Amino acid sequence: MPFQEIDISKIINEKCNSDPEFATTYKHAIAELDLIAQIIKTRKEKGLTQEDVAERSGLTQQMISRIERKEILPNYRNLLRIADALDSKLQLVTTPRTKA
Repeated sequence: MPFQEIDISKIINEKCNSDPEFATTYKHAIAELDLIAQIIKTRKEKGLTQEDVAERSGLTQQMISRIERKEILPNYRNLLRIADALDSKLQLVTTPRTKA
């Protein structure tokens, strides 16, 4: 039996449209994943290792690794420390309101 192609985006959109709680949870999960991706991208663009970020932030390399592997989310204070270690800052950006 061949594999059936699935349009996961369509399934997620349908679920978001039919379930407001799912939509909110999905939106928050995507935001968390985007934030972690930005941390990794910025670290690599600056040529820093996890150990470098740990040393600069006062966190452990293990914690940086766990954050990057999406095992834990940094609390606000640690997020500020990581941003500072990356010579970056946290900033709110206004985006258009969407249904999902």
